[in-house]
Amino acid sequence: MPYKKDLNGHFKLVRKVKLVQKALLVKKALRLSFLFLFLFSSCSETPVEPKIEADTPQSPTEVVSPDIENIYPIPTDVQLKWQDAEMVMFIHFGIPTFIESHLGTGTEPAETFNPDSANVNQWVSVAKETGFKYMILTAKHHSGFCLWPSEYTEYSIKHSPYKGGKGDIVKEFADECHAQGVSFGYYLSLWDMNSPLYGTPAYNDYYVNQTKELCTKYGEVGEIWLDGFLGYNSSITHDMFDWQRYVRTTKLYQPRSLMAIMGPDIRWVGNEDGEGSETDWSFRISHPAFHPYSDVNVWQPSECDVSIRPGWFYKAWDDPLVKSPERLVQLYLNTVGKNSNLLLNVPPMPDGNFNQIDVNNLYRFRQILDNMFKTDILLGKKATASNSRSGEELWQPSSALDGNPGTFWVTDPSVVNADLEVELDTSQQVNYFRVEEAVKYGQRVSSFEIWGYNNGKWVILTAGTTIGRSRILKLDSPVEVEKVRLRLLTGRGAPAIRTFSAFYYGG
Repeated sequence: MPYKKDLNGHFKLVRKVKLVQKALLVKKALRLSFLFLFLFSSCSETPVEPKIEADTPQSPTEVVSPDIENIYPIPTDVQLKWQDAEMVMFIHFGIPTFIESHLGTGTEPAETFNPDSANVNQWVSVAKETGFKYMILTAKHHSGFCLWPSEYTEYSIKHSPYKGGKGDIVKEFADECHAQGVSFGYYLSLWDMNSPLYGTPAYNDYYVNQTKELCTKYGEVGEIWLDGFLGYNSSITHDMFDWQRYVRTTKLYQPRSLMAIMGPDIRWVGNEDGEGSETDWSFRISHPAFHPYSDVNVWQPSECDVSIRPGWFYKAWDDPLVKSPERLVQLYLNTVGKNSNLLLNVPPMPDGNFNQIDVNNLYRFRQILDNMFKTDILLGKKATASNSRSGEELWQPSSALDGNPGTFWVTDPSVVNADLEVELDTSQQVNYFRVEEAVKYGQRVSSFEIWGYNNGKWVILTAGTTIGRSRILKLDSPVEVEKVRLRLLTGRGAPAIRTFSAFYYGG
């Protein structure tokens, strides 16, 4: 059935939509099968080095605490930069944008993909202005259709009417990301409904060749998303694919890229609801499919993918169901506030633009976040601790309250249980707390409490398990406090806290 832009008659499609949504739930469950991966192979390609820009060097005047001992595993500098970015924007654009199906079948003609334009300037500008520092485009989704003119398939944009078959949306998108200083990334589906090679040993060569194209033609790549969903044919299993070769090929051409989900650098949180875990360690046991060693802890922080709409690709009938700014704020709290990164999908319309509803909600979402965390009640206040490591001023309690992510309070190496107490100038209301560890040296805290003091009495306000790069806790209702206390109860080593903040937001 052809795509219709008007809303007339869309309610007749509800039953079909529900069936598709059930199929997507099956997809979500099948993704979990990646736990059973096992395979190795070789990679002998000669690298063609893309132009890769180095990280901006640290300013010599930047104030940072001196280094401390590591509690392994620890992040690479690239992983740390990604975690500090907090949010990634997903762009689903492809054949399903132009048909009613959420996935397509791989048999739709390439001419089906026919956008008026690809407004990459709008995509990247909106992302950047609303706080997203990384972006990922579906270069190839499950249908197998490629948004770049791949040499290895005819099912691509080169046979689309877009720009007379001369278009390359991956290039347009990558160039715009690089121009605006947003990290470019891509999604390359393993499941390929169009390729006759899928499910055969030859498909490994096909997938590696497409990986090489994407890694060598579009500049530096930040994050690469490898979806573990293999389709609905139960005879096709994860051990049929050469995951180690995919990793080696990618790292050969893009050594500073981060491979997510079916890769060694970033792990899937386990749902598509934008819901992080109450207890989230940024490391896990290495897996032989992704790492050259087994049974050791490796740094692999979590990412939570969710769409601003009910589906991943744009459908006009979803317009009334776009997530509200308030719901987007809750997603932020449920992900970034639980030591995960938020991967939010915003799909373009068939004309190549974001829908204005999505855009308006994103800007309002950013406004609420900025207002929510505008005034840190604890910033620069007098602080004391039950223990602080001696020898350096920048290891003292004040370093957790100075608003500088490069400084931190740390205890003596043998002290795990410690209190950080902050005295306010006057009694103030508070309903949000934010705590961050200096995870550059490893994640340490496994349980903590936050207490408040008012009218001569200390009471517990909230508590949690892990902290990690970021933990945000919202109280059930605002409370008046004269002092607050962060009580660190258990952990893997001396706690190193770079941020302890409190806020009041009544919006």
